[in-house]
Amino acid sequence: MKAITLWQPWASLIIDGYKHIETRSNPWYYEGLVAIHAGLHVNPEACYQFGYNPLTIPTGAILGIVRKTGLFHFEKAAEEKLYHVDCFGDFTPGRYGYPMTLVEKFAKPIPAKGHQGFWDWEA
Repeated sequence: MKAITLWQPWASLIIDGYKHIETRSNPWYYEGLVAIHAGLHVNPEACYQFGYNPLTIPTGAILGIVRKTGLFHFEKAAEEKLYHVDCFGDFTPGRYGYPMTLVEKFAKPIPAKGHQGFWDWEA
């Protein structure tokens, strides 16, 4: 299964159903199931901003599975309104958005070593 490592709290925001679009500077044309991996990096300010405790938020683990469906390219600032822009991503024109819908949040995170970019995880 494909996987993506995200800093915290962004991995938890996806798995908890708040963040529906992952934004990146490069396109990723894959569609299907993706494991969400919480990396070891934690942004304490963002954790507090979004209601997470940076000392207890899970890291170094797969938190759950989402379905990636499609790809958005944010070409113009005016188009941002079409993509449900929220405070969880960088919707700057020129960037890409990966729509994700929650499939399963694991009851307990599964420890795993993450990687930069997209990688293969064996459940």
